[in-house]
Amino acid sequence: MPLPIALDHRPALLSPTGLGRAARELARALAQRDDVDLHLFGHCLARARVACEVPTNTTLHRLPIPGRVLPLLRRCGLGADVLAGGVRVFHWLDYVFPPVRRARLVLTVHDLAFLRDPSWHGPAAAGLAERTRAAAALAEVIVTPSRATASDVRQLLGDTRPVRVIPFGADHVPTGPTTHPLGGRDYALAIGTIEPRKNHRTLLAAWRRLRSPRPLLVVIGRVGWQCAAIVQELRQAGDEGLVRWLPDCDDAAAFRWLQHARCLVFPSAWEGFGFPPLEAMQLGVPVVASDIAPLRELGADAMQFVAAGDPDALADGITRLLGDTTLHHELARRGRARANTFRWRDCAAAHAALYHEVAS
Repeated sequence: MPLPIALDHRPALLSPTGLGRAARELARALAQRDDVDLHLFGHCLARARVACEVPTNTTLHRLPIPGRVLPLLRRCGLGADVLAGGVRVFHWLDYVFPPVRRARLVLTVHDLAFLRDPSWHGPAAAGLAERTRAAAALAEVIVTPSRATASDVRQLLGDTRPVRVIPFGADHVPTGPTTHPLGGRDYALAIGTIEPRKNHRTLLAAWRRLRSPRPLLVVIGRVGWQCAAIVQELRQAGDEGLVRWLPDCDDAAAFRWLQHARCLVFPSAWEGFGFPPLEAMQLGVPVVASDIAPLRELGADAMQFVAAGDPDALADGITRLLGDTTLHHELARRGRARANTFRWRDCAAAHAALYHEVAS
């Protein structure tokens, strides 16, 4: 008999970031399996902000229930597991954790940046840390998408529960032909929410160091937090013609911009996984990235790595990649080969095995 399990599907409905991507694609991949009976917990007041089809062979449970009411419902016997169809395993995929009644719990920790450097999240860091520690204490198993995040879980959370590393996939990326968004004009691309950890300030400083004529820099990223100064700098750079900033960009448009970019620049100070560079590699777009453990793990020898937070090093790395045709082609080749090892069916298979293990 298929095992009834539930995913917290609210990130898939509400978040255009990597966390939402993980929830949507894991649900799609699990829905293709016959050893799980998949239920999606979507109860919330907010309207869906991301176009997200409900996969076949799944049940979406979605009523306008405010999140603050969930603890009260749990005390009345209606935990999130009951509200999701009475499942045996409930998988927390966000940093807001709907309380369950009886189900066994699996927790995905995408990253612990708010513990590595609380200034990256400002006042929200303390609440994130408190909620995540409490959730980790209740979970049977903690899942991370990278060995680097697993190490952070052990060191920063100090938790002794089992930690399983299950990478996400890359084969959700559409690879069919599309029209060039700038009619053939060269540009480099950066993708990421405008927030301190993504290092947009270093990126702009590096871009100003490039010799003219430099390509256009296109930045895709919604306004996040702690970002008033960098938003001002982005707007100023836009007025100067250095940057085109796209704060609202759906998946189809973002993938089109990515497919035709000369390179992806990814200067993050820290990541838990890194969907944009993985998606770039899947499309054969070379990547210049910060030399940090999670991205080394993700990219191996298929990225051009530079010192994190150093605008001179970043400018040098971009210049080398754009000016060296052999390097550009080689990184594109390696990137495709590397990305092809990240498959959602493997991710789903590992999760399904884990759910059965936890349920037993």
